[in-house]
Amino acid sequence: MSMPSASPDSVSRRTGMLPPASRLEKGFNILAKGLLLFGAALIGLLVLPICLDISLRGLFHRPLLGLMEVETLALVVIAFSCMTYTVVTRSTLQIDLLYDAVKVKTKARLDLLSSLLCLCVSALLAYVILDRAPEWATVTMALQIPEKYFFGWTGVIFALLAVAMFFQVMHSVRELAANRDFAGMAAVIFAVLALLALPFLYRYSGLQISGLILGCIGFALLLTLLMLRVPVGMAMALIGILGLMTLLRLPRSVLGGMPAFSDISHFIALLELALKSVSSVPFLYTYDFIFVALPMFVLMGELTYHSGLSTDLFDCANKWMGRLPGGLAVATVGGSAGFSAVCGDSLACVATMTTVALPQMRAKNYDTALACGTLAAGGTLGILIPPSLGFIFYSIITEESVGRLFLAGILPGILMTGIFICIVIFQCVRNPSLAPKGEKYSMMERLASTVYLVPVALLFLLVIGGILLGWFTPGEGGAVGAMGALLYALARRRMTWQKLMASMRSTAIMSGKIFLIFAGVYIFGQFLAASRLPALLAETILALEINRYLVLSVVIFMYIIVGTSMNIIPLMMLTLPAIYPTIVGLGFDGIWFGVIAVILMEMGVITPPVGMNVFTLASLAPDIPMKTIFWGTIPFFFGMLLCAIILTIFPQIALFLPNLIMG
Repeated sequence: MSMPSASPDSVSRRTGMLPPASRLEKGFNILAKGLLLFGAALIGLLVLPICLDISLRGLFHRPLLGLMEVETLALVVIAFSCMTYTVVTRSTLQIDLLYDAVKVKTKARLDLLSSLLCLCVSALLAYVILDRAPEWATVTMALQIPEKYFFGWTGVIFALLAVAMFFQVMHSVRELAANRDFAGMAAVIFAVLALLALPFLYRYSGLQISGLILGCIGFALLLTLLMLRVPVGMAMALIGILGLMTLLRLPRSVLGGMPAFSDISHFIALLELALKSVSSVPFLYTYDFIFVALPMFVLMGELTYHSGLSTDLFDCANKWMGRLPGGLAVATVGGSAGFSAVCGDSLACVATMTTVALPQMRAKNYDTALACGTLAAGGTLGILIPPSLGFIFYSIITEESVGRLFLAGILPGILMTGIFICIVIFQCVRNPSLAPKGEKYSMMERLASTVYLVPVALLFLLVIGGILLGWFTPGEGGAVGAMGALLYALARRRMTWQKLMASMRSTAIMSGKIFLIFAGVYIFGQFLAASRLPALLAETILALEINRYLVLSVVIFMYIIVGTSMNIIPLMMLTLPAIYPTIVGLGFDGIWFGVIAVILMEMGVITPPVGMNVFTLASLAPDIPMKTIFWGTIPFFFGMLLCAIILTIFPQIALFLPNLIMG
C-alpha cells in the first residue's frame, strides 16, 4: 500500500525547510522590506540638502545649482520604492465596509477578485513603461541628468507589484481550493474577464453614449470596485485604462493595416493606445517638487510625536483649563489643537493624544464615552489647523494656493476648537457625574507650563511664516519643520536612534500608500479629461439655474454620507475633480470651499461604519467597545456640522486672514 504524500507544510515542519514557492515569496518580502528601508533612509537624508539650500539662498542668495532637480528625482525613487511593501503587507488604502460583513468564503473570493485585477493593472503598466523607458530621451534642465532611468524605475516597481499580486492570487486560489469552492473561483475569473472586455463589448455593440454618461458609468464602476475592496489606487488606474479604451479612437494608419473583422487585433490595438497614453503619468505627476511636501510634513508630525511635545502641550492645557467642568477633556481638546499646529494629520493626532490623555482620564473616572469622543473628535483638528495634509491634497488637485489654504484654516480651526470645548463643558454641567472636578494650580505653575507653548509657536511660525514670506516652498517648509522637530527632540534628549528610524519608517509606509493612490488618481484623471465629465457636469448644473446654496447643500449632504465609508484622501481625490469646477462656477470661493470640504470629510472619520479616528483609538484601547466610542463622538459630529454652517453663513471667517495677508 502506498504511503500518503506529505504536504509542503508538513515537510517544512519536519525538516525546517520551506517549499520552493514559500522560499521565493519570503525572499521577495525581504526585498520589499529592503526597498522600504531604502526609501525611509532617502526621506531622512532629503531633509539635509533642502535645509542647506534654504540656508544658502537666505544668507548668500545663491542656491545650489540643480539641487531641486536632484530632490525631485529622489522623490520619484522614494515614492515608488515604498509602494511594494504596502502591497506585500496588504496595507494599501481599501474600503472594508462590505468585506467585514461577509462570510469567510466570500472574503476569499473578494481577495481573489482584488488580487487578479491588481495583477492585471500592475503587469500592463510595467510592460508599457519598461517598453518605453529606453526611448525616453528627456534630461533635466540644469544638470542634464537622463530621466529614462527614473522613468524605468517606475516600471520596475510596477513589475514588483505584479509579482506581489501574483503571490496574493496564489494564496487566494489555494484557500478556495482547500474549501473546494471551485464554482466561486470560476465566477471570480469570469467577472474579471467580463470587466476587462467591457470596452470591446461597447464598441462591438455600436452604441453611442455621451462622455457625460460614460464618465458617470466609470464612477459607478469605480465605486463598485472600491466596495469590493480593490485598493483605491489600483481601482482608479484600472477604470482609467478601461475608460480610455472606450473613448480613444485608433489612428487611420492603424485601422488601415488591420484585416477585416479583426476584433482581437482591434482590442489589442485599443489597449496599447490606452496604455501608451497613461504610461508616463505615474512618473510625470510624481516628478513635481510640490509633492515633496507630503513625506516632509508626515515626517515632521512623526518627529514631533516622538519628541514628547504632545505631553508638554497636554500638561500646559490641563494646568490652565483643568478646573473647568470636564477639565481633562477640555485640556485634551486644547492639547489636540496645539499638537495639530505641528502635526498636520488626523490619525497621528488621535494616536498621540490617546496615549497621553486617555490614561489620565480613566484614572480620574471620566465617563468612557466622553473621554473617547473627545479624543476622536479632537484628532480632526489635525487636518484643519495648518500645516494640514488635507489642504496640501486639496491644493494639488485644485491648484489653489497652499499658503492661502493654510491661512484660511487658522480661524476655523480656532472656531471648531471653541465649539468642542463648549460641547464638553455643556455635557459636564448638565451631568456632573461624567467628569470629576479637576485639580487647582497656582498662577506660577500655570505660567511655568506656558514655556511648553514656545517651541510649538516657534515651529508653527517658522513653517507657516516662512511659506507666506516666500523664504521657502511648502515642500521645503515640511523639511524645515522636520528639522526643527528633530532639533527640539535632541535638545530635550528625547530622541533616540530607534525613535528616529521609527519616524522615517512610518513616513515611508504612509508615502507608499499615498503615492500609489496618486498614480491611480492621475490615470483616472486622464479618463475624466477625455470624457469631459467635470466640465459637462458643471455646465449641466449651471444651466439648470437653481439656487447655488441648494447645490451646495447637496454637495454637503453627499460628503457627509460618502465620508462615513471612505477615507478623506481617496474621497478628496475621487470627488474634487468633478465637484470643484461646479462649485467655483457657481461663484463660491475655492479657498473657502477647501475649508468646508476638509471639515465635511473629517466628519466621516468619527462616524460609522468607517471612522478611522475611532478605529485608531480602539486599537490603542482594545478593552473599550467601539460602539461606546462612536456614541461619544455624536455631539462632536453635530459640533462640526455647526462649524460648517457658521462658515457658510460667514465665509469671511475663513477668508479674512488670506485676504488680509496675501491680498
